[in-house]
Amino acid sequence: MRWLAKAALQRALGFLPQQGEPLNYLLQRRVLRTLPAGEATLRQKFTRAATHLAAYEAHGPGTPAADATFFEFGAGWDLAIPLAYALLGVGRQVVIDIRPSARLELVEATLATYERLRPQLEQAAGRPLRDPPAAVSSFADLERQLGVRYAAPCDARATGLPAASVDFVSSTDTCEHIPPADLARIFAECRRLLRPGGAFSCRIDLQDHYAYFDPGLSRYHFLRFSDRAWALVNSPLHFQNRLRASDYLRLVREAGFAVVAQHASGPNERGLAELRALRLAPRFRSYSLDDLGVTVLSFVARPAGG
Repeated sequence: MRWLAKAALQRALGFLPQQGEPLNYLLQRRVLRTLPAGEATLRQKFTRAATHLAAYEAHGPGTPAADATFFEFGAGWDLAIPLAYALLGVGRQVVIDIRPSARLELVEATLATYERLRPQLEQAAGRPLRDPPAAVSSFADLERQLGVRYAAPCDARATGLPAASVDFVSSTDTCEHIPPADLARIFAECRRLLRPGGAFSCRIDLQDHYAYFDPGLSRYHFLRFSDRAWALVNSPLHFQNRLRASDYLRLVREAGFAVVAQHASGPNERGLAELRALRLAPRFRSYSLDDLGVTVLSFVARPAGG
């Protein structure tokens, strides 16, 4: 029941108007010690950024990354994906969050770890990395030195940015934390922001995130609960929408995109066995096991008819 204790704590923090986010940060950093991210985690994030960049080079408008503008929503505390883009040579970025979550101390820690891992990262990326700045003392420094403009709070449903102003949109392990109705509006906003020929690359983790904290849980544990029961534990600070792969693909197509590439991880035989052993909530009984069992969905989409 470790997951339930964590869920209850985060749910309580989520209902504190001003203090919830800072207290959650302290929880992650001082108690759970998940921040700053370790080398293994940052290697993963760097690889995910490199995968997005490869999607841009394969499906984007053909503008060199050094001359392009990237847009990422839901960049998190350490801005690991935008920082990786910058080191990989992306010229300009607009990075937004619904809350001002980023911490400069974590930005500096991420840059220091990337620099320490530079030989490995360059080998994995197959290209040299840009030299990081000596210090980042403000978000203005971040924009001036690395071309990363951090805007928060900013509503991804209606950013206020000019139409057709970005070449590439990416999202990394964020969409699973957004309510479906909001996600539909965000995808539509991404469609509005893209220039002709632009592309949208998305990675979504469809597993129960409490299973990362509590090894006794199945990756599909949260599929047991009715919407009413799940709402009792689902924290605003760690919201999980429980959408499945087919739901995301439908939403992105309804927003005016054509999916040009997709990859679904799972389910393997163990995952299928876990699903068969679960008493699924009625909401999920109409899905196929193959759809329910996807653990990570990645897709690349372009504006339909573009």
